[in-house]
Amino acid sequence: PHTPMRAKAVLFAAVAYFVTPMDMLPDFITGLGFTDDATVLATALGLVGMHVKETHRTAARRLLRVPEPVKED
Repeated sequence: PHTPMRAKAVLFAAVAYFVTPMDMLPDFITGLGFTDDATVLATALGLVGMHVKETHRTAARRLLRVPEPVKED
C-alpha cells in the first residue's frame, strides 16, 4: 500500500514489455536481440530501486532462504 503509483506503473510497463511478443529489437538477432530487454530491466530497476527498503530486502532473503550479509565492523 505504501508503494508509489509511479513505481507500480514502471513495474507494470516493464512486465508488459517482456510478455509482449513484439520487441524493439527481435530476440533472434544474435548479440543485439536482448539488449532492449536488458535496457528495460535496468531502467525499471533504477527507477524503482530507490523504493526498496531494508525490510523488503530482509523479507526477500528470508523467502529465498538466502543468509543475511555479514556486517563488518
